[in-house]
Amino acid sequence: MGTIVIFLMMLSLGLAAYAKGRREGTWSWSLFLKTLVWLWVLGAAAGTLGVWLGRRMGPEHALLTTMVTVLVIMVGVVALALWAHAKTSHERH
Repeated sequence: MGTIVIFLMMLSLGLAAYAKGRREGTWSWSLFLKTLVWLWVLGAAAGTLGVWLGRRMGPEHALLTTMVTVLVIMVGVVALALWAHAKTSHERH
């Protein structure tokens, strides 16, 4: 039941963001698809790095492996946000 609630909440947030973007004139399907591809690549890279580091360093360094993986995700998300912000037009009214 909780999964359904979370799914519906994410769906409503996505639809609200889409409607706001259309209203402001900043929505772009190509930018949306590029963002999805970037997030998929980032997830794959972070997952691969986490598994590789976990096997290489062993279970005694699980916290370090997790922190490095989270750092990679954070850097990737910040880079994506900066790139997407530069691609959208923000006109002040």
